[in-house]
Amino acid sequence: MIIDVHAHLGHDVVFDEEATEEELVAAQREYGVAASIVQPFVGRPYLSDTVNIHDRIHRLCLAHPGHFFGMASINPHFRPEDYEKEATRCVKELGFVGFKITPIAHAANPCSQDGLHVFETATALNTPVMVHTGNGTPFSDPIMVLEAAQTFRQIPIVLAHAGTDLLFAQALHLARSFDHVYLDTSWLSILNVRKALKSIGPGKMMFASDHAVNIPVELAKYRTLLEEGPELERVLGGTAREVFGIHPEVRS
Repeated sequence: MIIDVHAHLGHDVVFDEEATEEELVAAQREYGVAASIVQPFVGRPYLSDTVNIHDRIHRLCLAHPGHFFGMASINPHFRPEDYEKEATRCVKELGFVGFKITPIAHAANPCSQDGLHVFETATALNTPVMVHTGNGTPFSDPIMVLEAAQTFRQIPIVLAHAGTDLLFAQALHLARSFDHVYLDTSWLSILNVRKALKSIGPGKMMFASDHAVNIPVELAKYRTLLEEGPELERVLGGTAREVFGIHPEVRS
């Protein structure tokens, strides 16, 4: 069972990317993906826009139960009470399974007061946090997640893109040092994916695409490095099921 832990919906005002419901559904069917965890592309920094894209993701999840799950992306610089209200709504009312910080787009340092508030809120809601790492230094350097990893050990922390190749060593160090830190390896070179498999194993790694067009590329990396069996099954879906507590449906 393949679970893509990093999919997007909507329009990204930073990178001018676009992803539609139709593209996500078609990609699942074409590549045999059972479920995707969908987060907003980064929109304009208005609370109303944030609420609207979360509602749109929720409608996608309702239309395809067991195949799509929501992940909230709320600007850490919103007023704390507004952040907490929307975060709580996403988890308790919409059934979302994670939160995302995108330092390059949110202009947010994960170890700043606002950044750490995301982890505080997620801990109160017992929900994992995914942090974009790689492009966008200094705030997207995985080492910026160190304080949160040391302080908030009750929730899983997923380092999206595993720092990419430039900052992979820092991401690997965190995943190796903390039981609750995991790697989403989208856009990581196959050589570093292999290093991670040898160093931390598939139980700390998760398949992710970041974009529907990238799904076959990311699948090819793991299918090149691992034979069919428990390790491949683990990295393509098993770790994600445990970290996010989801129970996908097998896509027919």
